[in-house]
Amino acid sequence: MKTSATADLAPFETAALVRAVSRAPSVHNSQPWRLRVRGTDVDLVERADVVLPWHDPEGRDRLLSCGAALANLQLAAQALRREISTSFPSDGDVAATVHTRPGGAPALAELARYYAIGRRRSYRREFAPGRIRDEDLAELLDAVGEPTVRAVVPPHVETLAELLGFATRVFRADTAYQRELDAWTAHTFGRRALGAVDGVPEAALGDAPLPAAGLVRRTTPVPDDVRLAERLAAETLVVFCTDEDTRRAHLAAGVALQRVWLEATVHGLAGSVLTQPLHLAGFREHVVARLGLPGLPQAIFRCGQPVSAAPPSPRLPLSDLLAQDVPGGPR
Repeated sequence: MKTSATADLAPFETAALVRAVSRAPSVHNSQPWRLRVRGTDVDLVERADVVLPWHDPEGRDRLLSCGAALANLQLAAQALRREISTSFPSDGDVAATVHTRPGGAPALAELARYYAIGRRRSYRREFAPGRIRDEDLAELLDAVGEPTVRAVVPPHVETLAELLGFATRVFRADTAYQRELDAWTAHTFGRRALGAVDGVPEAALGDAPLPAAGLVRRTTPVPDDVRLAERLAAETLVVFCTDEDTRRAHLAAGVALQRVWLEATVHGLAGSVLTQPLHLAGFREHVVARLGLPGLPQAIFRCGQPVSAAPPSPRLPLSDLLAQDVPGGPR
């Protein structure tokens, strides 16, 4: 007979965990994860078959995505009144295992972030004029929750604009990258509608100049560096940095990014993530040197007041996310 301290996760609890993970942001909305429930433990499995050789050649963004899913998984388990701890296997496809046991109610801040999971969207358009309040920004930065991740507001906006403008022009002219992005664009209306379950919604891309567009297409207008600097100065940017460039560091950055994003959602703010420029060879090291960042940048988060609703992203069926036996797990 099981005791309350070792009660396995019930089917309704498993369903809640799967729903929460399904709403996590991911590179090109590829949703590169599955869950495996083992009694009181939940494995978050990285889907190594999801590959983006031109956008994410090293799989770094895939791990960032798994980190965001891990943040949702942890919050959902706490919302189910479970105490949690997390371990990180050193090999295999399991990115992390969340260990649970019956516990008490979560802190109000954690519960608020959990309820924000379903409201969070990727907002790639221009924000309403004006940066967010200093007190709101402080609460966003307090939500990081990962001691190995430092979230900083980047200095020297003019320099950042110069660097991002260069990266934009490179990707806009890259035929192979453009072909990959088109393949991961979810055509959800018109003759090309495919009933997509993954990919970036076509309506979310638009033709606005960066940084509002987020993803660079052939038709994306690129303003000059002065205009781009003005646009960046009108937004709130947060760069997530780590000392190391390891699998564990990438997961931690993803967890921190999602926690900050959910806190922004709690505050009625919207946001989106820029990682595309950070994959150019030598680009991150150049950014560190030019901006004086406290570590390697893993992602740039932009946030502000939305002026319209962001379209929802397609999602895989929940049944596809729950695996009973996943090859490549802990050995």
